[in-house]
Amino acid sequence: MKNCFLVLTLASALFTACSKPENNNTENAESSLEQEAQILKCENGSTLTAIYFADGDMVAVKIKKDQEKEEKLSARGTNQNGDPFFGNNTYTWELLEDGKAGRLTHKDGSDCIYR
Repeated sequence: MKNCFLVLTLASALFTACSKPENNNTENAESSLEQEAQILKCENGSTLTAIYFADGDMVAVKIKKDQEKEEKLSARGTNQNGDPFFGNNTYTWELLEDGKAGRLTHKDGSDCIYR
């Protein structure tokens, strides 16, 4: 009986030690494709948080302006200067030359440069 218990304990210890833990958490894999949040300010005092992330084989950006809800903007192309811009039905985010600052344009035509 004592030997049987010892064999079972050893077998379970070996099985536990040799088994590879599975990581099915796709959220962790996706979050590793996110850049660090950038907090930018407009001259009118408005604050914008921008997080660039991989969206399939493209880059997209999540923005949160002041207390508004977070918006996801998909890549739309480049402007005349070759700088990328992103958009959805409400906003367009156009990166400026330095790669950090940008112009946020609302569908009503109002815009602001965030640095």
